[in-house]
Parts: sequence; structure tokens; C-alpha cells
Amino acid sequence: MKQKALRSQEVTFGIRVPNSGPLASPASIVKVAKEAESLGFDSVWVHDHLTWTEEIHRTHISSGSDEALKTNENPDFYEALTTLSYLAGLVDSVRIGIACLMLPCRNPLFIAKQVATLDVLCGGRLDLGVGIGSPATIKSREYEVFGVNRRLRGKICDDYVGAMKTVWTSHPSSYEGRFVSFKDAEIFPKPLQKPHPPIWVGGWTEAAMKRTAKLGEGWLPAWLTPEDIAPRYQKVKEMARQFGRDGDAIHLGIEVYASIDEDSSKAKKNALGTFQASRGTYEREMTLEYLESVSLIGSPDEIREKIRAYASAGVSHFEIKFIYPTMDRHLEMMELFSDEVLRKFPSS
Repeated sequence: MKQKALRSQEVTFGIRVPNSGPLASPASIVKVAKEAESLGFDSVWVHDHLTWTEEIHRTHISSGSDEALKTNENPDFYEALTTLSYLAGLVDSVRIGIACLMLPCRNPLFIAKQVATLDVLCGGRLDLGVGIGSPATIKSREYEVFGVNRRLRGKICDDYVGAMKTVWTSHPSSYEGRFVSFKDAEIFPKPLQKPHPPIWVGGWTEAAMKRTAKLGEGWLPAWLTPEDIAPRYQKVKEMARQFGRDGDAIHLGIEVYASIDEDSSKAKKNALGTFQASRGTYEREMTLEYLESVSLIGSPDEIREKIRAYASAGVSHFEIKFIYPTMDRHLEMMELFSDEVLRKFPSS
């Protein structure tokens, strides 16, 4: 393994491990997490869905690439908190995160206890993203399978976050909400991080921005250009102040696809098939040109330029989803990114 990159911490970089997708497996998850730690990345992330179909497996590729798809492959999707619990004992310096937990489909008291336990077990390295799902959630009938009213998913999510924060920060814990209520609940352990692990709110919509302003320590959208994200981030800060919170304390991350090669044309060609396969399952229909504009695609020079643009807009964390046809190719891209981006950004 290569030695960790030494660099400034003004901007941090996380890697999506393959807990779903055509190359998902326990061995692949562990390999990516350990290599990310060795190469100097700051965090490793999983994503979350509870139901998944063969169709979505072929058309919503968040780990791997379209080239890695096999027609007879099961749509394996390893559960987020279980996977992170496993990784917590195998990597000890990187942070571990979920982007993002399908919170309305889970019991908030149970999740509060799981999250607190995991935060203690990993030594306070947990980042918790929460969200309400994408169009892939509609196709998998996630809400219908779990008997949750899809039309109320945003309000349920907000209520559940409030309930979890109450459990984490009080004893005994009492909460009265629209969708969850409890009195004098005695739930331990409490999280190691105080007052609780950072909550990152996923989504790029106005509702997600408001949720961030009201409840989040960080905002983690996707599919926004640097030019688009800057005014939205300022609006999040303004809304937070209206809720009586410190808007400047809210961090901005972004979830991005990445394909890096010394030859820019090869990097772009590598991403094309996955973009074509997946673009109909995102939050809105997007052209291939737009997908490229909101991703880290190209040569190291081009990617550093894109990162600088995002950083100037306020982005301080990148949750990276490399596009890779094989695990060996993934490692090659991680190493090149480490050498040419982590070691040189932001001082280059």
C-alpha cells in the first residue's frame, strides 16, 4: 500500500465504497475502504436503500460502471449501518459516513440507538446523512413496501430527526411529534460526539435546503454546478439564521461522480456509458453534458480546476463515486487522484 498523502485539510475527500452496484461484495467494500485510508482520503461512505430491483440495479449505478454489469447478477445492496459497523473495526483513521439514510422508512428510536452505538464503537468518527430518496426510491416502491406515506416523507424525516436528537441529548428522553412520540425513554449509550454525530442533509431541492437550515450540520446535495451551488448555500445560511441557528456553522459537501485519467478523453469515455444508463433515475432528467459539468471528469489538471471552483463556492467536502469497470481500475484511479489531487490540492 502507498503512504498516506500529506496535505491541507481545508477541503476533505471521501470515497463511496461498493455496498451496491455490479461489483458490490464484502471483499470489495473492505478493499476500497482500506485503500482509501492508506492513500490519504479523509472518509469512506456508503449509501442506503432498503429495497432494490434488478431494473434499478442496471439503471442506477452508484458504485462500479455500466461495463461491469452482468445480466444474471443479483441486485445486492448491503445495508448501510451494518456495513459501516463492519468497516469501523477495519479502518481506524478515516471517518465513516452514510449518504444518505432513508430515514422515513426506519424506526427513529431504533436508529438513534444504532447510531449512538456505532459512534461509540468507531471512536466518534461517524457522519450521518439523512434523506428521503430519489426517483430510484419510487421505482423500488420503497415507501409502499414499508407502509410509509410517500406524500408525507419530508415531514416524517424532519420529525424523526428531532426525535433522534432528543434521544441523543437528554435523559430520560421525551418527545411529542406528529409521527413519533415517547415519554421518559431511557436509551443508552449516548453518542461519543457531542451533542451528536454531524447530520448531513441530502438533496438539492428547496425542501432539502430548508431541512438543512433547520436541522443539519451539513448540506450534501448533488447535480449542482459551482455557479448554482454558491447562491443556494448562501440561502441555506440565511434560512438557518431565521431558525435562530448559526448559518456559517453549516458545512457544504457535494456528492459527485469521478473519472480520472492522464488522458482526459479516456476519462470522459469511461464515464459515458454509466451516465447514459443512469441519467433517468436521478432527481431530474439531465443531459450527458450537464452530468459531466457536475462531476469530476477528466485529467488531473481539469479535476483540480473543478475542485477549486467548487471550493470557491463554499464546498468543503467531496463524496466521490468513482466510475470503474473493475476493482483494479478503481485502485488505479484512487492512486492517481491521491498523487495528483490530494497531494497538490489546494496549494497547487
